[in-house]
Amino acid sequence: MDFRLLKKTWGLAISAALMTPSLAGGDNVLLVLLDDVGVDRVRSYAITADCGPTPTLDHLAATGVKFDTCWALPICSPTRAAVLTGRYGFRNGVRWNVKDQTGSIGLSLHEWTIPEVLNVGSLSEIRTAAIGKWHLGQHKLLTEPPPAMKAGFGLYSGNLWNLGGEGEDWAFWNFMKTTPIGRVPVTRYATTDEIEDARRAIELFGDAPWFVYLAPHSAHIPYHAPPDDLHDRPLEGIPLDSPPVHHKAMVQALDTELGRLLDSLAPSVRARTTVIILGDNGSPNSSIEPPFDPEHGKGTVYEGGVHVPLIISGAAVPTGARGRSCKALVSVTDIFATTGDLFGIDTRSIVPSDVVLDSVSLAPYLSDPDLPSIRSMLYTERVSKQTHGTEYTRHQRAARNSRFKLIRDDLTGVDQLFDLALDPLEKRNLLDLGPDLEDEVRQAYFELDRWLEEHQL
Repeated sequence: MDFRLLKKTWGLAISAALMTPSLAGGDNVLLVLLDDVGVDRVRSYAITADCGPTPTLDHLAATGVKFDTCWALPICSPTRAAVLTGRYGFRNGVRWNVKDQTGSIGLSLHEWTIPEVLNVGSLSEIRTAAIGKWHLGQHKLLTEPPPAMKAGFGLYSGNLWNLGGEGEDWAFWNFMKTTPIGRVPVTRYATTDEIEDARRAIELFGDAPWFVYLAPHSAHIPYHAPPDDLHDRPLEGIPLDSPPVHHKAMVQALDTELGRLLDSLAPSVRARTTVIILGDNGSPNSSIEPPFDPEHGKGTVYEGGVHVPLIISGAAVPTGARGRSCKALVSVTDIFATTGDLFGIDTRSIVPSDVVLDSVSLAPYLSDPDLPSIRSMLYTERVSKQTHGTEYTRHQRAARNSRFKLIRDDLTGVDQLFDLALDPLEKRNLLDLGPDLEDEVRQAYFELDRWLEEHQL
């Protein structure tokens, strides 16, 4: 069964019924999903004393809205699936990292994705491209088209997997890239190659409105020394001996190349473009520095693993909101509805009503970052299985409201409750107080417990 054809037919019927107006002004959206870059690596978040320079990201924050409380999933694949579908992993099926390259697991073609909603939700054609890391399976290396194109993107160029393992610092300069015409060898720096592919796609789209999903491999391992002209960190020795400094150099190199991409846009194109910067999870434990706990980084549901940067800048942000911060509770699932809104498309009206969406549009905050939080709760989870296994090897879930956070380990039965207003680094489990819990804390625990129990499959 061709699910893409079914979705197209459904979407055209919905669009015709709703008479969706064509886009005014041809707005564009560039979504950049940073790999293994937590809030501790973006200077404008002011988390660590020496996070490394990120002038491009900082400029986007200074000219846009910086979201202070955005949660991701703690590992790569679940966040990517949640971003593209607007649905948590217990709904879209991607709850742990996709490890199988044969297509037996990954993001189902039944799932509605951002490009599919854009393809069918507007009477004006919106060009779409995915560039860089896919990591959502559903592919065989010699099968065409690439999986991103099966999922609705008009173009794809990138590596379907991670670029290398720990210590393989050559991998960022020597890899196979998947394109619409097949796999080709690449022998230049991966970040530069991905930025160049994004630039070429945007150039190809011309004056048509576009959505580009740029997912660089940086700053995922392997740690390495980027080209000297992309960073100014003094790097010596083996990268594995000094992960923090090499991680910072990789982030700075990515920031430099992102600046090059934005500078390459014609002024008329840049003026019509909204840029969304998002992290896929926290920084890796080996690269984390104080005040974060190196045991509470990527792969955990502590703040160091799920609190990620989110910056929205450009055409959709009016002058009065630029340079401001938003403290509302935000999930990576919200990018789905937000992107639709930026193109004037109601995603809920496109996706069949029996498909539960976990996405809330952030568009109102772009005009008024001080609006009360639309969400009352945030959710995240770390679920792991052995490849092709049926038994969970890890099952941790977390929920938070504006102040308190509950972490539940479903395998051990252990709960942890933190007051993030007073204890943002999660050092004091309030449940250790036993019967001495204050009424406010006790009530928060009951509400978070009930919310977790209602949001699981």
